[in-house]
Amino acid sequence: MRRQETPGAALVTGGLGLIGAQVVELLASQGRPVVVLDDHSSARPGTRRTLPGVRVVRGDVRRAGDLDGLELEAVDVVFHLAAQANVPASVADPRGDFETNAVGTLNVLEWARRREAARFVYASTVAVYQEGAPMPLGEDAPLRPSSPYGASKLAGEALVGAYHRTYGLSTAVVRLFNVYGEGMTKYVIHDLVRKLQANPRRLEILGTGEQVRDYIHASDAAEAFATAAFQAGPGAVLNVGSGVPVRIRDLADRIIAAMGLSGVETRFTGSSWAGDIDAWYADIGRMQALGWSP
Repeated sequence: MRRQETPGAALVTGGLGLIGAQVVELLASQGRPVVVLDDHSSARPGTRRTLPGVRVVRGDVRRAGDLDGLELEAVDVVFHLAAQANVPASVADPRGDFETNAVGTLNVLEWARRREAARFVYASTVAVYQEGAPMPLGEDAPLRPSSPYGASKLAGEALVGAYHRTYGLSTAVVRLFNVYGEGMTKYVIHDLVRKLQANPRRLEILGTGEQVRDYIHASDAAEAFATAAFQAGPGAVLNVGSGVPVRIRDLADRIIAAMGLSGVETRFTGSSWAGDIDAWYADIGRMQALGWSP
C-alpha cells in the first residue's frame, strides 16, 4: 500500500500508552489527522499534551458505543493498540483479559468495517507462539499460547484474519516482542530499575536469570507500525523485535552498570509466574525486507 500524497485520518486505540503515544507523534509529524481512543489506564507520562491535528477521546474498546461516539466517519487507517498486556493479570482475571483483547478487537474491527477503513493494523504479541519453538522465531512458527493473554491476542489475530478474508478489509498483524522506552511503568526493565533505586545493594530477580528476551525501543516499534500500515501487503503478519537475544542475567548487569552501582548482590527466585516463557527472540527478516530495521 503506497503512502498517500495527502495523508488521510487515522484512529489509534491505546494512543496514550508507551507505544501508542509514539505512533501518534509519528503520524502527527507526517501531517496526518489523528483521533486517539484511550481509557487513560496506561497513559504514558506527558502524553496528554496537545499535538497539532490530534484529538483525544476517553473511551474503552470493550464498549462499542464509545467507538460509535467518535464522530469520525472517514478514516484511512486504524492502529489497534489498546490491550490488556500483562501475563500475570491475565492469569488472575482471564475473563477481563479476553473482554479487552478479543471482544475489544471485534468492536474495533466492526467500527473499521462499517466506515470502510482502508487499512487495519493490529498489535499482537510474541506470546502467541509455542514455547520451545526453534529460535529465532519466524512468523510461521507454531502458534500455541502458554497464557490467557497469549490466547486472547491470538483470538484477536484470528478475527483480524477473518475480517480480511470475509470482508476484504486490508489488514496487518504486528507481533511485538519486548518493548521498552521512556515513560514505561511496568515490565522487567522498569522493575529492575525501581528495585535498585529502593535498595542499591541487593537485587532480587524472578526466575533463573537464564530467561532470554528480545528488546526493542518504543520509537522503533512505532516506525514498524507505520511500515506495516503503508508498506506491507494486505494480510501481512510481521514480527517486530530487535532480533538480538538478551539474557535477563546480562540485562540486570547492564542496568547495574548504567546506574553506576557496584557490589550489588543479585538473587534469583528460581521460578517465575504462571504462563511465563523461558526464551524467545525474533526473526525480523520480513520487516527488514520492507526497509525497516531497529
